[in-house]
Amino acid sequence: MVPSKALEKHIDPVELINGLLERAWGRISAAYDISSDLPDMWDLFKGTDLSNPDRAAEQVIANMLTEVIDCVCRFSPWYKLPARAFGLISVRDLSTRQVRWALAPEAIQKWDEVLAPMKTAFRKYSGLIQAIILVDNLMIDDPQGDPCVTAFCRCVPPRKIEIYRSILQQAEIVCDLCKHAFIESFKPY
Repeated sequence: MVPSKALEKHIDPVELINGLLERAWGRISAAYDISSDLPDMWDLFKGTDLSNPDRAAEQVIANMLTEVIDCVCRFSPWYKLPARAFGLISVRDLSTRQVRWALAPEAIQKWDEVLAPMKTAFRKYSGLIQAIILVDNLMIDDPQGDPCVTAFCRCVPPRKIEIYRSILQQAEIVCDLCKHAFIESFKPY
């Protein structure tokens, strides 16, 4: 039997990240009186650089605000307002020469309560977030013509997973016990 305090200390990082995103979306959508589900991870993290967690968190909020603009009802007082009214400004990325939306300084202050925990989580779990985005993107792709295959590791006896062939080819999936990549095989080692 495990003491109840021991169970409370374990925090699943995926649940933490999803919870932060859900709460942020809830606050933002409530502020603009819209009702819509949380956008896909791919849309939320579009244009983010997770090597800079502070900017990545700001970009996620900016992406949420662009989604809000698309969801505003035409009977809403927000309907005809410019992007700046939502706290967005247009900036040109010097390296790619592309224009993207970013948070205006007043929006950074307005959403600081949402941004602070997000920045901390992005700093701590940037690798996990990249993996979530990769898997989410792979799952969005059309699986027609992409069969599920069985892949084995080098454990004795070998562990097996069922996975789309394209995912297995694009990402190296490593067994947590033997530390070897899963490979497609008709016969285990």
